[in-house]
Amino acid sequence: MSTLSSLPERISFKNTLPKTIQGLKKRAKKISVPGQKHAEALDIVAREMGYRDYRQAQQTLASSEGSMEANQPGYPIFLCAYWRDTDTTPRSAGCETLKVYLPRPMNDFVSKHQATHTRNLEGFRQEASDHLEMISNTSSQARAWELLVRAALSLQFMEGSGLRPATSQKQLRALKLLEGFPSKDHVSLWIDPASGMWVALDEPYGHVNDLPLMQRRAAWIADNALHLAKPAWSGLYYPNHAVPHLISPSEGLLRKTTSALEDRSPIAVVPSEEQPWLGTSEPYNARFISPVRMANGTARRARPGTTYGFSKGAVEYHREAGYPSRWRPKTPLSQADHKRVGAELQCLMISPMPFKAYHKIRTWCSTLENWMYAEYRDGDRDQDFDDTYYGGKPSEYLAALEQLSALNRIRAVVINGYVECKPRRDLLKDLDIATAIIEGHAT
Repeated sequence: MSTLSSLPERISFKNTLPKTIQGLKKRAKKISVPGQKHAEALDIVAREMGYRDYRQAQQTLASSEGSMEANQPGYPIFLCAYWRDTDTTPRSAGCETLKVYLPRPMNDFVSKHQATHTRNLEGFRQEASDHLEMISNTSSQARAWELLVRAALSLQFMEGSGLRPATSQKQLRALKLLEGFPSKDHVSLWIDPASGMWVALDEPYGHVNDLPLMQRRAAWIADNALHLAKPAWSGLYYPNHAVPHLISPSEGLLRKTTSALEDRSPIAVVPSEEQPWLGTSEPYNARFISPVRMANGTARRARPGTTYGFSKGAVEYHREAGYPSRWRPKTPLSQADHKRVGAELQCLMISPMPFKAYHKIRTWCSTLENWMYAEYRDGDRDQDFDDTYYGGKPSEYLAALEQLSALNRIRAVVINGYVECKPRRDLLKDLDIATAIIEGHAT
């Protein structure tokens, strides 16, 4: 009797098991106990579903879902963003993924290089041909949703209009033509690959609809032999809040672009009370693997600033997701030596010299100050500590020989005070470059 009475319960349990990767992840979060790693919960649910572990379930289900998506209109593109919210108690964090469909594969209408110049995509990297990932963290879940929607709209804009972002200095010269355009704001420049003609997207706020301003803008357009269009479209910079306008020397290209934008509904919208988030929300440490990356079988790259490294003789003193970690020599320079170096650098920074040499010196002045603050905490700092690299009373080194002597003195302090390591080598290399520039300029 006990066996029969327990049978319906087991059948019901099996019927509630997830059938998708997303369902697997949701169940793993639900069954997870305090202190348990998310990866362990994923493996438990995968074994409940009959797989060896989460990795096997992920591979199998991705293949199955890929075949189901074959019936979807277009090609899937995945957009990911990470967030950390320090205003919540306790602090919260997560990873958001938005999947959209477009008529063509992403790299058919924008290259990896072009994407880094595209409005709303500047902070993303192409992790796979079907996957764009935000490099740094954003400040909240709502902000992550907003940035992902804007990124999706930019992809739709390029695919639908056929335009590409301006990337070269030659292409960007067109922006100079718009310098006198009244009340222009948030301008981005786009190129038609077929003709080489440009289209500017101007997105000011609602005040631009005031009649006197509209008349001034129209007059300026006519005086400069350009054409202006105001498509019924949400825009890219601040969708549905800014007012998008298109400007181009080509009236035909303007008509074509306007028609393409007005013919399509937005591919994604920012969540609201009426519109729930249509993407996926996961823990911050989730590492989404797209179907293309999964099929290739190659390991995904970690975001900068999210992995630990090692450098002999050096220590990491600053880490931030999306940016290279900062390193300094492991042993500190004495505060007296910092003051000697700081005094020399302050004099050099007000001395006449080639800009490239000045830039090297200025950069290392800031870096050495960062090292110093990392090396000495509040209670260990000498008097006038804050004025070591900035705030003194420097005097110019007018002669090149004086500047070269100062650089040699800095070099000697660095060699004697810091242990051999890559950060020290980088500093000495740039001091040598600055020295060579000043020597070359003096001859």
